[in-house]
Amino acid sequence: MTKVSCIIPAYNEESTIAGVVKTCLKTPEIGEIIVVSDGSTDKTVDRVRQIKGKKIKIIDLPENHGKGFAVAEGVEKAKYENLLFLDADLVNLEPHHLSSLIWPVINNQADMTIGDWEAKFKTEFKFFTSPVMWYFSGQRCLKKKFIIGQLAEIKKSQYGVEMILNEIFKNKRVVVVPLISQKSLHVIKEKKWKDWKVSYIKEGFQIAQNLIKNKSESYKKKFKEELIKIFASYFQTTTKKIRQILEE
Repeated sequence: MTKVSCIIPAYNEESTIAGVVKTCLKTPEIGEIIVVSDGSTDKTVDRVRQIKGKKIKIIDLPENHGKGFAVAEGVEKAKYENLLFLDADLVNLEPHHLSSLIWPVINNQADMTIGDWEAKFKTEFKFFTSPVMWYFSGQRCLKKKFIIGQLAEIKKSQYGVEMILNEIFKNKRVVVVPLISQKSLHVIKEKKWKDWKVSYIKEGFQIAQNLIKNKSESYKKKFKEELIKIFASYFQTTTKKIRQILEE
């Protein structure tokens, strides 16, 4: 069976990281689990060290650099050609969720899969699609060869790594996979969510602007308005609020 390297960037996720790692250990397609602690100051690393498993590797970064840097560090250490990215704050995760992301890639039916908590199957990857929850998803399986030359850019992205991946794979075979569960699969702390949201919107918008810098002014204007709508939909807020964040 073709194996994948699972990369889990983590910053102060002591309450959830063990559950994610244990689910990975139960998933037969995962050949190694690389947990990248991005300068965690809690017991995230200790929680992982308490789990027995030869597949587990820990990268303990002394300082916080951002999600993009942590992901790239994991990619550099990964030994398999297919990669699975998972957030560290997932809960109620089951092996079948991960297998459903992995199989299309290892069977060469997709270049990247994206996990969506509630969407129907979508086989076309377009920039403007509704619903858009999947667009920002950190749960992805992909072929390493497509990103290995972009790691320097990914390292700089901090919270915008998903948008860079979306751009890299925009003309490749991308499948959005529904991750079905009767329970919530994602836990986000209120303060962390607020800080992350503002940072993600600002950085994501900046990255998106750089990606279209050679486009016409009319295209840039339309792009900006559509991206604001996407952010508003994803964060369940108004376009006015998104504009206020961008102007801060």
